[in-house]
Amino acid sequence: MFECKEKVAVCGHRGERVHGMENTMTAMKRAVDLGVDMIETDVRMSRDGNLFLMHNKELSDLTSGSGFVSDHTYEELRNMNAAVHASPTEDFDVPSCEPIASLDELLELAADHPDLMLNIELKDMPSVNGAFAYESADRTASTLARHGVGKRTWINSFSGALVQHIHHVYGDEFHYHGFYPWPIMGTMDTEPESFCDVACMLNWKMRDDGTFDTSTISVPCPQRWYTTLLRKGIMPLTTSFYTSMETYDDAVRWGSRIIMADDPKKMLDYFRKKGLHS
Repeated sequence: MFECKEKVAVCGHRGERVHGMENTMTAMKRAVDLGVDMIETDVRMSRDGNLFLMHNKELSDLTSGSGFVSDHTYEELRNMNAAVHASPTEDFDVPSCEPIASLDELLELAADHPDLMLNIELKDMPSVNGAFAYESADRTASTLARHGVGKRTWINSFSGALVQHIHHVYGDEFHYHGFYPWPIMGTMDTEPESFCDVACMLNWKMRDDGTFDTSTISVPCPQRWYTTLLRKGIMPLTTSFYTSMETYDDAVRWGSRIIMADDPKKMLDYFRKKGLHS
């Protein structure tokens, strides 16, 4: 079962998303400085085998570039500006130009914060990228292992086959994070509850064709899901997409000890006032 020194662990979603700098090193450092317990990020591989932090498929959504991460080399990606949507606030300034962050940069930051947990989503998908996705996953896992962060890292993907593959190769060197209900992860040879100790719950509705309607993502998950996971020794992770803070109160009351936060400052302040975080 997931353990944390805090009563509630706050996980910075893509570092933080308040200032238009998600998945940049500015966002990661900001989240760490605020006091998050965990960083969630997304990893994609470049054409020449380097690993970058990027959620969206289209580079034009978040950077000055275009195409996909897999279309470009390391040098091309590092020359793109990941601060095109930067939005400063009174309490935090942001740069006007910053390169796309690499996984190595994040791991260098993590080395300075040995209690910081990592939640790594594998974004190159077998259904889209085929063998390239498995190479990306293997390189990600080997990089994490080389940096010695396995015991504080949760690996996840919406491709259950990909997570299963990493578990088959690395076993207990990492923790594993699934998505619940389990059909969200697609077809797997192994039951995810046999090796996942954290599960992010998403209240998506399954269509008749087996795909999911993601427009329901902001609908709170039912208490019975928390109960089911906890009985199996799996920690429910509560998503960052709820607008009502009372929803997070319910989640904690029902047993969730990991809360994802787009705005870590707001979430940490909230739980600190309740005596649930130092």
